[in-house]
Amino acid sequence: MKNFELISLLFDLLTAFSGITIGILFITLKIKNQKGNIYLALFVLSLSLGFIEDLFEDENLGILSDNIRIVIETDFFIMPSIFLYALTVARKNISYAWLLLYLPGILMNIIGFSDSEGEEIIQGLAFVLLNFSLLFFSFRVLNRFKKKLKSYYSYIEDKNISWVKTIVITTLIIHFYILFEGVLIMVFDNRYLEVFLELILSMLTFFAVYWVGYNGFQQIGYINDVSEAVALIEIPEEENEDNNSQPQNIENVNLEKYKRCCEQILKEKYFTNPNLTLKLLSGFLFIKERELSELINSCAKSNFHGFINKFRVEEFKKLLSSDKVVHYSILGLAKDAGFSSKSTFYKVFKEVEGVTPSEYKNGLRSPNTCSRTC
Repeated sequence: MKNFELISLLFDLLTAFSGITIGILFITLKIKNQKGNIYLALFVLSLSLGFIEDLFEDENLGILSDNIRIVIETDFFIMPSIFLYALTVARKNISYAWLLLYLPGILMNIIGFSDSEGEEIIQGLAFVLLNFSLLFFSFRVLNRFKKKLKSYYSYIEDKNISWVKTIVITTLIIHFYILFEGVLIMVFDNRYLEVFLELILSMLTFFAVYWVGYNGFQQIGYINDVSEAVALIEIPEEENEDNNSQPQNIENVNLEKYKRCCEQILKEKYFTNPNLTLKLLSGFLFIKERELSELINSCAKSNFHGFINKFRVEEFKKLLSSDKVVHYSILGLAKDAGFSSKSTFYKVFKEVEGVTPSEYKNGLRSPNTCSRTC
């Protein structure tokens, strides 16, 4: 058991001091959208500082546990920090009122709670209510931001913000684990089990801190640029009654514009540029970004990502029937059509055609198989 205690202590030390270091680096990092860096810093610091108290209470640290006691309640700062970071990623206006999310954590440290059962229940209910609410809204904000990405970029794989979702999920797992750990310790009252469960908690938190540090420093500047690019993109409602009440002549004008745009895109094959964006295409077509986005949404019933990738799928199908099929692999043809990622190509093709590219190609060879057309 002593070995488990030492390993757990090692992870506590790494998590605490690494988190503090990463948090300070985020705060001192000079980059635009500095507010987002601060929220990431508060997140890793909230995770890490909770371990500082455990370290000073650990009997393995000898004199520290006898003479120094630090009480820091950081649990109520964790989810507000990652939620506010999600808002900054999505370029939402964060007023000072949002900072009231930190009020429960501040009160916990100023007023404190006794060990009475009633107050522990109140604290637990407040904790669950706050964190689950912020978890829900964090995912909602990030999913809406992803829709904006698809309305601006034709390729979004390298602009994925799933690492932020991973942070949210990992934090939720940690909270559930803490509750689960408490129940097991009360039921079994076994020191070996307690040490083992503490080791797993330390490893989970260590992963969360380093995940934020690794992805944060790699993508924080890039995410800022992407957020700025899509900030003004509007996501149309799936069901909009106003669309049904538009005059017929306006619908006809829009349809004509849309057809001319499609003809120009096909003629010049703009879609073969894997880095094509709404801004680039609007420049090629001499049309405003907002107007082009509205044409795609209303006439193609799609976002920009889906609209452009359908052209690429059709181009790939044409290449399968050309002489290039002899000299190129499926992925080679896909790149010629504008796809820059294997995973995106297979996913989009399956969504459009209902079969994989290989199945479609094999179907062309079979005289009894009719190929699908869009």
